[in-house]
Amino acid sequence: FSFNDLTRAPMDAVREVWETNVFGLIAVTQAMLPLLRHSKAARIVNIGSTGGSLSWNSRPDNDHRRMFGTYSTSKSAAHAVSLAFAFALEKEGIRVNIACPGHTATALNNFSGARSIEEGAREAVRLAVLGPDGPTGTFSDEDGPVDW
Repeated sequence: FSFNDLTRAPMDAVREVWETNVFGLIAVTQAMLPLLRHSKAARIVNIGSTGGSLSWNSRPDNDHRRMFGTYSTSKSAAHAVSLAFAFALEKEGIRVNIACPGHTATALNNFSGARSIEEGAREAVRLAVLGPDGPTGTFSDEDGPVDW
């Protein structure tokens, strides 16, 4: 069985994924905030996943539902954490957004993704160089907004 199946996943495996995707995101963001607060154009771009979209995964016609488990729920939580940071930092002018790279060839999927690293990075780079009037608290891929 897969550690992704929350009905049977060993808690140590679940904690490891959540430690990276949720608690690690919080820890790194908190650690970087003193430096970001000195920047005139501070941006935080977190890597999300359509696989963590609650709206998308709640649709019965979505084949990904069968894979919604440990990893996807950690990404759902990472989206929520990112949104909380966006709200908390908005008055300081620090933009926080989430980029979905799509099915990119990485070690996570044994390099089976359909997109190159460069293609997967496009949206994150776009969000990282937003101007001062750019949005905050968004979830997008290079095609536009992604449903939460």
